[in-house]
Order: sequence, then structure tokens, then C-alpha cells
Amino acid sequence: MTLSIDPTLLVGFLYALVRTGAWIAIAPPFSSSAIPVRVKIAISVCLALVLAPGFEGGPDALDTTAFVAGLVYQVGVGLALGFAVLLLFSAVQAAGQLIDLSAAFSSAQLYDPFSNAASTPMGRLYQILAITILFVIDGHLMLVQGLLASFEAAPLGGLRLDSLAAFLIRDVGTFFVAALQIAFPMLAALFLAEVVLGLLSRAAPQINILVIGFNVKILLLLLLGGFALTILPGAVERLVEQILGSQAGWLGG
Repeated sequence: MTLSIDPTLLVGFLYALVRTGAWIAIAPPFSSSAIPVRVKIAISVCLALVLAPGFEGGPDALDTTAFVAGLVYQVGVGLALGFAVLLLFSAVQAAGQLIDLSAAFSSAQLYDPFSNAASTPMGRLYQILAITILFVIDGHLMLVQGLLASFEAAPLGGLRLDSLAAFLIRDVGTFFVAALQIAFPMLAALFLAEVVLGLLSRAAPQINILVIGFNVKILLLLLLGGFALTILPGAVERLVEQILGSQAGWLGG
């Protein structure tokens, strides 16, 4: 029994596997440590099997230089697309951390298994809710579709470094704007509480405003935190649209 494999198809499979693997390794929610490594590899292999025939006209597998250069290119594209997803979804967690900073909760940091780093309480809550909302609105499927679209737009090359720089810079700006927009209602309420406490300390200097201030901020965060969470579904949906839009702009440019 003789088993023959088309070299072009094999090269296409390896290219697709490398790009999807790099994307899954960094893009949430697929990059979460809660997902076993075997599952991540299985997802990458399944996607690569579907995408391998699209790499027609690729370099010969025997041409080592072109093959290695192609692998490096696929890794770069996968990491760039995954970093965009990571950056924009980190905006939700950053919004929660800004709220914790204003409410004096920033010192209560716990280990976050999703990001493998320390996170504040509201930052952790915002991140979990954002990932939950992402699956509810089928946003994870939209992100996978965006990855598949990258193979149609630029399977083997054609992406310029200047367009990549503009793509990442645009997403960094979106990160800061989105974080402030999501956290703005609670930040405004906590800022007003600071103003009131400042006026109270001027009117009654004998009051220990430091002790009262902590209790007021905690009470305000618990009372208004539920209302602030209602803006998360719309924010997550807009972030997914911005991710896909920025990717399409980069791949199309």
C-alpha cells in the first residue's frame, strides 16, 4: 500500500495550521488557560484541514528558504490578528480596573486564570461577563469568520508593514477610548462622590472623612454597579464589530 501526499496540499496545511495556531494562542477567549491545549490544537488542525486547499501556487516544500519565510509570515499574520482581538477585549477588563482604582479596590488583586495575571475584582467581573456575552451573541463565531477571511485576502503575502502599523495603532487608540466609555458612568458617580466628600470635609473638619469615604465608595459601587453592567452587551457587540472592521481594513489595504 502506497500513501502519497500532494506537497502543495501539505505546505498549505502547515501554513494554515501555523496561522490558526498563532491566532488561537493569543486571541481571547480561545487563548484562555481554562481551555485544554489538546482542544486548541484540535481546533487549529480542523481549521487548517479546511483551509489547506486555498494555498494554491505556494512555494515548493523542497525550497527551504521560501518555506521558512512563508511560515514566519503566517505566524506574524496570526499574531497580529490575535493581538487585535486581545487588545480590544482587554479594554473591558481595563474599564473594570479603572473603576476599582477610583473605588479604592485596586489593592484587592487576585490571580486571574484567564489572563494569567493579577486582576482587580471589578476587572475580573467585567472580563467574565464580556466573555459570557461574547458566546451569547455568537461573537466567537464572528471572530473565527474574521480569521478565515484573512486567508482569502492574504494567503501567502501582500500585506505591507505600514498598513500593519496603522492597523495596530488604530486598535491601541480604540482600546483607550473603549475603556473610558465603558467605565465612564461609574467613574462619573465616584467623582461626584469625591466632590461631595471634599465639600463635607470643608464644612465639618472634625469628621474623619477618610474612613467615611471608603464606606461611601463601596456602597456607591454596590448600588450603581448593577446599572453600569447593563451597558456591557452593547459594548461587547461594538468591540467585535470594530475588531472585524479593523481587520478587514488592514487586509483590504
